[in-house]
Amino acid sequence: MLLMTKETLALAKKDPDYLNELMKSEEAHKFVKYVIKEYTKSPARFMAVNKVEWEDLLQAAYIGLFKAIKKINLNLSVNEWIRYSFLSIQGELRNFSRSNDSNMVVISQRIRELYPKYRKFHEEYWVRYQKDPSIAETMQFFRISKDDAFDLVYGMQEMIYQKTRETIKGRTVTQSYEHVKSRTLSVEDQAINRMMVKVFLDQVSEKQRKILYLHYFKGFSKAEVSRMIGCSQSMVTKHLAAAFKKIRKELSTSL
Repeated sequence: MLLMTKETLALAKKDPDYLNELMKSEEAHKFVKYVIKEYTKSPARFMAVNKVEWEDLLQAAYIGLFKAIKKINLNLSVNEWIRYSFLSIQGELRNFSRSNDSNMVVISQRIRELYPKYRKFHEEYWVRYQKDPSIAETMQFFRISKDDAFDLVYGMQEMIYQKTRETIKGRTVTQSYEHVKSRTLSVEDQAINRMMVKVFLDQVSEKQRKILYLHYFKGFSKAEVSRMIGCSQSMVTKHLAAAFKKIRKELSTSL
């Protein structure tokens, strides 16, 4: 990850050509897209309300990342580098905001009915590729327009988030530990946590990623996971142990 090593950042601060190449990297692209998604919650709604295009958001995010790398304090920790960069990108995105109107997201009934199928598509895609499907891939799979794809991917997430908050206020459901934890964290802290998880998942093998995802993210038991991936339950336990050993090693060298 481009914000994980002091050597990379030090060279980028001194060498404009290297910094420009770094800004063109796939890691930089993933990072700015992630911050856009975290900051706006629903890019489709954000663009509609604030009258901006997707390319405008990308450009603003890249400017924020560029400024952050130029000004970043190399004596800070990795988490502080990520936080500083997140806030810098967030500040540039905020400049595009022309309205504080918090209109509710309006999603068509057709898209609402399609969402369960999208969740299944997303899960199968993630297990296979260990990443989220793109808007273009979602459009192609469901044969829908770009606007509908944004509503399906982001708009439904916003609606579920809003309904979850209302349900929690009414105390009609039992909150999970993860949800309670997320409410106590700032947006920046949540973003850092998720990015760090992605970084460490990249250190393990494909099979280990699948097992971690199915067991810890989807909640399947080890016995269920063993049947899904075609190995014994003891092997699932061994894969988990090996994955965490790699993650602990990466963590000790990164911090």
